[in-house]
Amino acid sequence: MPFVPAPVRTGFRVLGTLAPPLAVGLGVRAMRRVGPPSRIRPVDQPVHDAARRRLVRVGDERVATYAWGDPDAPPVLLVHGWQLRASRFARLVEAFESAGLQPVAFDGVAHGDSSGRSTQAVQHAATLRAVQEQVGPAAAVVGHSLGAMAAGLALRDGLAAERFVSIAAPTGFESVIGSFVRQSGLPPRLHDRLADRAARVMFPAVDAPRTELDLTHHPVPAHVPTLFVQSTTDSMNDPADARRLHTAHPGSELLLVEGLGHNRVLDDPAVARAVVDHVTRVPA
Repeated sequence: MPFVPAPVRTGFRVLGTLAPPLAVGLGVRAMRRVGPPSRIRPVDQPVHDAARRRLVRVGDERVATYAWGDPDAPPVLLVHGWQLRASRFARLVEAFESAGLQPVAFDGVAHGDSSGRSTQAVQHAATLRAVQEQVGPAAAVVGHSLGAMAAGLALRDGLAAERFVSIAAPTGFESVIGSFVRQSGLPPRLHDRLADRAARVMFPAVDAPRTELDLTHHPVPAHVPTLFVQSTTDSMNDPADARRLHTAHPGSELLLVEGLGHNRVLDDPAVARAVVDHVTRVPA
């Protein structure tokens, strides 16, 4: 979900009132365009520099991949969110390495060191599948925000992973649209028009994106143990989404944490311990 500066929010609010078709068209363009790659945070730089790096082709794009730990250890696939990059998982990378696993991440199309200018959840899921072809079946897949939605879609469509962790995730297409409407300043009455336009432009090969690209309507397979993690102060994705996802996945676990917002949840030691515990837990 793109960050929308205050002056742009004002523009969307005015256009949404005076020229709704123009506002909707610009909204779809904003949702597709990723913008300049995010910088590597200094605190994450050592982990980023320690990675084994490769490239994988996804259509016409070159995707940068990263791996840490013992190359023969079970891989754990990490899927970042919108406008982030693989290095943002640095604390989880360290935790999984300490647990004897092999964290594997990538910069999605139009993110980090990968090529491209725009992307969306279905392409992010396809990129994840291409990365898995390099490393084989995974002990788990861990996704954050849009990356968690993409990971869930990939698991639903056959990605081979024994466990799933979803952090700060939207439920699917509809909640992404709702989040953009809130963040952009578009009038809420334009939600359906924006959703219909985005579905046609961004997902022409999907018959019904508003339901097919939703993990409450089409959940992750029941045999994949799943943990949903959400901060109660997340302003990007509604914390109620985590409860809806938890309800739609019988047998799943739900971890609600206080005061960590949308991205800082990735840095919290207690969250990292809970995620690693879920991934390494011996089945009953």
